[in-house]
Amino acid sequence: MKIEVDALGQFNQLAHDGSKQAAQSLGQLTAVQPTVEATSIDLLRRRDIVADLHNQELVGISSDFSGGIAGTALLIFNMTGAKTLAKSLPGDNNGEIGLEPRLTEVGNIMLSGFIDGWADYLNQSIDQRPPTYLTGDGTDVIPESLPLNETSNQVLTINSTFETANAVVETTAYIFLQEASFKRLLDNQLSSESIPIPLDKLQAFSQMAAKGGNTAGDNITTMTGIETTVTISRMSFLPVEQIGPRLGDEQHVGVVAELTGLPTGYILILFDEASGETIAEAMGTGEVTNGFEELHKSAIEEIGNIMISGFVDGWANVLGTSNQHTPPEFVHDFASAIVDPIMLDLATTQEYVFGFDTLIQTTSEPVKCQILALPRAEELKQALNELSISELSADVEAKMKADPQSLFDNRTE
Repeated sequence: MKIEVDALGQFNQLAHDGSKQAAQSLGQLTAVQPTVEATSIDLLRRRDIVADLHNQELVGISSDFSGGIAGTALLIFNMTGAKTLAKSLPGDNNGEIGLEPRLTEVGNIMLSGFIDGWADYLNQSIDQRPPTYLTGDGTDVIPESLPLNETSNQVLTINSTFETANAVVETTAYIFLQEASFKRLLDNQLSSESIPIPLDKLQAFSQMAAKGGNTAGDNITTMTGIETTVTISRMSFLPVEQIGPRLGDEQHVGVVAELTGLPTGYILILFDEASGETIAEAMGTGEVTNGFEELHKSAIEEIGNIMISGFVDGWANVLGTSNQHTPPEFVHDFASAIVDPIMLDLATTQEYVFGFDTLIQTTSEPVKCQILALPRAEELKQALNELSISELSADVEAKMKADPQSLFDNRTE
C-alpha cells in the first residue's frame, strides 16, 4: 500500500470537513456550539491509544460503519464534560433520563454528522450501525472489535478535537478505518507525477520514533537519576499551521535544533516550566529561584543535546544516512512563539508535515517532556523510498537494533 503526500493532504481535509459537520450537528442539538481545534492523521500503536486515555474517567460512544468505506468511529468524552453536555440537551431538565441514553443520543448525532460528511464527499452510501455506550479508562472505552493492521498492530486514525468557547466540554473522535478502505481512498488520489511512500515504511519510521523516545527517556534517567517512561509515541500528518495547537499554548522550556542530515528539518525537546526547573535542578545547577539563569540554560541545553542525539541516531542507523543536528538552542516561551519561525520556514516548501511526537513522563517526579520531530516531507520521502523493507513484521524493531543493514538490501545511491 502506497501513500502520496498530496493524497494525505486531501484526506486530512476530508477528516477536518467531517469534524466540522459533526460539530454543527452537535450545535443544532444542544446549546453548546463547539469548534474544531485540530485535526490530524495519526499512525500509532493500540497500546499507545490506551496510554493516551489512561487513568481518566471517560465515556465512549462507538459505532461501526460500512459501505463506501468501513471501520469503527469512536467519540471520547471526559466524564465532567459528558455530564455538562448531557445537561445542555433540550428537555428533561429534572434529570429523569439517565446519562447513558442522553450521551448515546449526542454521540450518535455527532458520529452521523461525521460519517455523512464523508459520504457526501465520496458520493457513496455509508451505513452506520447503532451506537454502543462505553465507560471507564483507556482499556474500557476502546471496543475489542476495532480493525487493526494485524502485521504491525498499528492503527490509522483520524484524530479531531472539539472545544467549546468556555473550554468546559472537550471530545476527541477516533476514526479507525479498515486498511482496505484507507487504501481505496488514497488509491483514488494517486497521480503519475508524484512518488508515493509505502505505508510499511511509514510504519517502520513510526517505530523508529518510538525507539528513539525510549532512548531519550533512558538518557534523562542516566543524567538526572529520575526514572522515566515513554507514554505516547505517534506519527501524525497535519497541516503546518497546526503544529502550534498540537503543543498547546502554554509556557515551555527546552531546546530547538535543526536536523542537518537526510532528512533535514527540526526537533524540539519541550518541558513545561515546572518540569524544566526540576530537570535543571537535577542536573546539579542549584535551585531555580529567579527564572532560568545561564547555568540552568546550559544544563537544559546539555540534556537536550544528549536526548536529541539518542533520538536521531537510530534514524541514521536504519536510514543509512548521516543524521546530525545543530547545537540545541535554549527556548523559554509560549509554544506558539517557539514554533512560529519553524512553521514559517516549513511553509515555504510544504503545506503539511509529518510529526513524530513522543511524550516522556517520570514515574515519581512531576516531570513531562515532549519531543516533536519535524522532518521535511520531500526529504523524508526520499529517505524512505531508498529503504527496502519487504514487509513490516512484528520483530522489525529487533532487526533494527541487531542489524540495521539488513533493511537495506536494495539501497540506491
